[in-house]
Amino acid sequence: MCPRTYRLLGSLRTCIGNNVFGNACISVLSPGTVITEHYGPTNIRIRCHLGLKTPSGCELVVGGEPQCWAEGRCLLFDDSFLHTAFHEGSAEDGPRVVFMVDLWHPNVAAAERQALDFIFAPGR
Repeated sequence: MCPRTYRLLGSLRTCIGNNVFGNACISVLSPGTVITEHYGPTNIRIRCHLGLKTPSGCELVVGGEPQCWAEGRCLLFDDSFLHTAFHEGSAEDGPRVVFMVDLWHPNVAAAERQALDFIFAPGR
């Protein structure tokens, strides 16, 4: 549905695209929604949220530290830390919308990336 975005992601060396831990999607959070505290499945990635629509009353809390989205800005965090998200705005505010993509954690070496892509390839 987004061929230019797909091609762009495929050209990024830092994007996790060849194993089950890499995701890219549009995340929509409606007013009144709470995503309960959770951890990501691994510490090999950094999650990037690019703010597309970021009404007030929306917040991401990572490791106890509040973070706020901003339109046109990237928010990066290690999702292996406990985190939650919520939208306390009203229906008039509309949803919070971010483009979410997983990037390799900078401490994961190229050889480790290759091994992880092999071990955790989709369909294995």
